[in-house]
Amino acid sequence: MPDIRTASTVRVAKAAIHEYKIALRALGGINNTLGHYLHNTSARFRRFVDVQLQIFSQRPSEECAFLFAAVALMLPRRGMYSIKGGAAGLTDKLTEAIQKNGGTVRFNATALRIAYDEGGRAIAVDLLNGDRIEVSRAVVSNLTLWDTYGRLVSNDKTPPEIRKRLRAVQGWGAYLMYLGIEERAAAGLIANHILALTDFQEGKQFDPEFGQFMFAAAPDWDTRGPEGKRAVTVSTFTEASQWFTYHESEEELEAQDQVMMERQWELIHKAMPELGSSVEIIETATPRTFFDYTRRKLGMVGGIGQSLDVFGMRSFSHRTHIPNLFLTGDTVFPGQGIAGVTQSGLIVADEITGRGKRKISRG
Repeated sequence: MPDIRTASTVRVAKAAIHEYKIALRALGGINNTLGHYLHNTSARFRRFVDVQLQIFSQRPSEECAFLFAAVALMLPRRGMYSIKGGAAGLTDKLTEAIQKNGGTVRFNATALRIAYDEGGRAIAVDLLNGDRIEVSRAVVSNLTLWDTYGRLVSNDKTPPEIRKRLRAVQGWGAYLMYLGIEERAAAGLIANHILALTDFQEGKQFDPEFGQFMFAAAPDWDTRGPEGKRAVTVSTFTEASQWFTYHESEEELEAQDQVMMERQWELIHKAMPELGSSVEIIETATPRTFFDYTRRKLGMVGGIGQSLDVFGMRSFSHRTHIPNLFLTGDTVFPGQGIAGVTQSGLIVADEITGRGKRKISRG
C-alpha cells in the first residue's frame, strides 16, 4: 500500500482493487477507534485487547484507530517470525546489504545538521566531527520526527504547523531487563514470547507502565546465550520524560533504575512463578540508555501511538517541505514495528527511484 496521503487516487485504487469489498467496509470505520466497537464486551475482554494493542500500536482500545487495530490484531494470527541473532542480526544483514550494493556505512558519525543551497534544497549533511557528506540525490532520515525537524532541519526552518503538531504528540519510553534463563526452564515454558497482563485496572484508564510486560526468550535454535542458557528480554512501558528530570547526580538515576528493576522483578515472578531461580539479571536499559545509543528524543521508542489524530490521512508523511528530504521509520506512515518501518522504507525508495510511477505506467 502506498502512502495514502501522497499517492494518487489511481495508485490507491490499484492497490485496493483486489480487496475492494473489504476496502469499502473499512472506510466505514476510518474515523472510529476500536473502543467504539467494544462497548458491549466485558471489561476483562477489553483489557485482553488493550494489552496487545499497547504493544503493537502504543494505544489502548479506547484511543487506537480502528483500522490500525484491525491490522495489528490480525498479524499475530497470521503467524510471526523470529530473527536469528535478534536486532543485532538484522542490523548486520542490513549493513552487509548496503555495502554489497556499493554503499558506505559510517559508525560513530553523528549527523548534526543539513546544509542547503539558495533554493532551499538539501546539498549536504554536516557531521559532529566536522566532516560533510555531499548529497547526490536525496537525504533520507530515519531519525524520529522530533529529531529530524528539531536537529537536522532546525526549528527556524521547520514550518509552524509542523512544530505545533510535534509539540502535541508524544511516544513512550521502554524499560528493559536482559536476563539469562537455564535451558531446562526455557524448554518448559508455554511459549518463547509471553505478553503478561499484570493488573486489570478495572474501572480505570489503562496504564501500561503498571499493567503489563513482554517476556521474550530467544528460540532454542538461536544461540545468543552461553551453553545451557538462553537470552531473555523483558520489556515494559515507562514515561520517558521522568528519566531526564530531577536528577542531581548519576546516583539518583541508578537508584531510580534499582526501584524499577525490583518492581519488575517482582511482577515477573508473580506472573510467571514457574521461573523460580532459573533466571538471573544480566543488565537493564532505560530511556537514558536508548538516548545515549540512538539520540532519539528522550530515548522514546516504538513510534507514535496510533490514535485518530495521527492515523491515515492525518499521519505524518515521508515527504517534507524540503524537496529532497524524506523520512522513514516508526514515526511516519504507516507506523511502528519491523513491517511498518520496512513499508515506509519501500515507499521512500520507490519515490526516489521512480519505481512507483513506472508501475502505474505499465498498468
